[in-house]
Amino acid sequence: MANEERKNWRRRLKVPKSALEGEVITIKTMAEHIMEPGVRRDPETGVIYPKKIIDMVICRFNGKQIYRSQWYSGVSANPFMSFKMKAVTSGLVEVEWVDDYGQSSYKKAVLVVYDNEGKEILPIKIDNVKSIKDIM
Repeated sequence: MANEERKNWRRRLKVPKSALEGEVITIKTMAEHIMEPGVRRDPETGVIYPKKIIDMVICRFNGKQIYRSQWYSGVSANPFMSFKMKAVTSGLVEVEWVDDYGQSSYKKAVLVVYDNEGKEILPIKIDNVKSIKDIM
């Protein structure tokens, strides 16, 4: 049973929909995964189940890496992880899970950050743009 191949592992990412500038938010993730350590035997055949674990978790904000975690065989099945981030600008939060075979899966969420006046803080400054060439 532990050796069954499953293609539809669910990934969960919980990010607040909005935050105030400077607010510290909590990002939560959960990955459905068997996290097979590669030391257990099939009771009927005696064959050792192959190792298959999530090796690394990478979090990016607007394409820039903000968090990285290296995991090992001691991590439980369906691992949950949370970390904090300071909300500075609106953008895309992306979490990538990489297994020990190099296969990746992603989950993305949008964070909208507002200033004290209630205006959205965009990841690019458009006040100083003189032409479309400045932002393209």
